[in-house]
Amino acid sequence: MIKKFLAVGVVAFSLASCGGPGAAEYDAAAQTLCDCMAEKSVEAEEDDLGLDIDMTGLDYALCALDVAFDVDVSDEQLTKSIESKCPDLAETHAEYVKGL
Repeated sequence: MIKKFLAVGVVAFSLASCGGPGAAEYDAAAQTLCDCMAEKSVEAEEDDLGLDIDMTGLDYALCALDVAFDVDVSDEQLTKSIESKCPDLAETHAEYVKGL
């Protein structure tokens, strides 16, 4: 009986670990990053205290935490998805990945 449970567990684990996230998951993660950065941009405009501090890198790092458990943030597929979903963030993403 224990061997059957162990065998089922091994099969389930191997099936779960065989494939990583696909293009759809990376596209969804890119869209999440785009939406998060758009939201941060609106917040920055509303909270403008007259200070000229560029918080783009920090904001992007915080947004990247939203997708870090779903996809590999440094994967080339995410870069491609970001370039297609929100090309204005491509340079920010490249800088973020370089800093990892």
